[in-house]
Amino acid sequence: MFPTKILEKHVKFVTRHLNLLPSTHQNQDVNRMAIIFYAIETLSSLDPSSIITYKKKNTIHWIRSHYLKNENISGFIGSKTMAINGVTTITLPNTLFALLTLLILDDKEFFTNVLDCKSVCRFVSKCQDAKDGSFVSVLRLYSNNEPSPVDSNDLRFCYIAVAILYLCGCKERNQFNEYIDVEKMLRYIKEQQCDMGGYGTYGEPHAGYTSCALSALYLLDRIDEEELSDDFKEKSITWLLHRQIFNQGSMSYMNENNPSYDECDHGGFQGRENKFGDTCYVFWCLNSLKILEPIHWKDLCDTSLAKKYLLERTQNTIIGGFSKNDEDDPDLYHTCLGIAALKLIDGSFDGVLCIPSSISSELTSINRQ
Repeated sequence: MFPTKILEKHVKFVTRHLNLLPSTHQNQDVNRMAIIFYAIETLSSLDPSSIITYKKKNTIHWIRSHYLKNENISGFIGSKTMAINGVTTITLPNTLFALLTLLILDDKEFFTNVLDCKSVCRFVSKCQDAKDGSFVSVLRLYSNNEPSPVDSNDLRFCYIAVAILYLCGCKERNQFNEYIDVEKMLRYIKEQQCDMGGYGTYGEPHAGYTSCALSALYLLDRIDEEELSDDFKEKSITWLLHRQIFNQGSMSYMNENNPSYDECDHGGFQGRENKFGDTCYVFWCLNSLKILEPIHWKDLCDTSLAKKYLLERTQNTIIGGFSKNDEDDPDLYHTCLGIAALKLIDGSFDGVLCIPSSISSELTSINRQ
């Protein structure tokens, strides 16, 4: 997929984020676990041999050191600056990022001998809103027993909660129900369905939320007619297909009439209507299409144009990496999802868990507690 020199540039671009970040990234200190996941996942997708160095004990030990456990719950923090005595600072996103990173690094010993799956699952349980079934990402700071009253609750955290439970061994409905109210969460997810298809807040579908909702349903084994009517499924597929941008046909007439249209986005995807194309939404939209139509999803959209958009418009062939669009500098997040989209198209990526298929296929071999 990548010429040798371009591949080397991508690897160097990602590796720089693991070695030394500039002072401008100081405000991202609490997101270190996310940065590490984006980097390790990208390297494992680009060149599995490039993560051999990071499989050494010092890297794994660093990630493990962010695992905090008390008598009832456990999870991960994003940075040691968040290790505050008497304050619950573990979060759902950091826990998922850490678990996936350790999975990529093949740290089976952590999953079998260190991770307390039940206490992690109890943490997930406490993040669920008892009223509507949604999830927040953190607990009330000085309490281990209730969700934060100020944190946002949306489909991202529903997906993250389900993914954590899945990684901790929950596969059947009764196993999920042991820790969360699945029916309430399913009702919440259904309430986020939009009239034109897709999922979002306030009736406006969003490609990222749509991917999160569908991925959660997939892990729960609920991609069925009860949760997705044929009508809603068809509307969602249509809405997702209309997110791909073209500079031909009727869409070309938008050039002068729509300030959010750029003919250079040809082949890319937008996250919402009347928005510019964006590297990350190629992944979010394609992942959703694959979940909804697993066999023929590539026949529904133009994946060759999507690849061309990524490789010719948002890929940086000078320093490596991918950017949000053809004007911005490359960043780690869009590099991660740009390469994930390319790997999804060639069939070597698990979009639901956002890791290479070769790694997700080994999940069943991990002997969890």
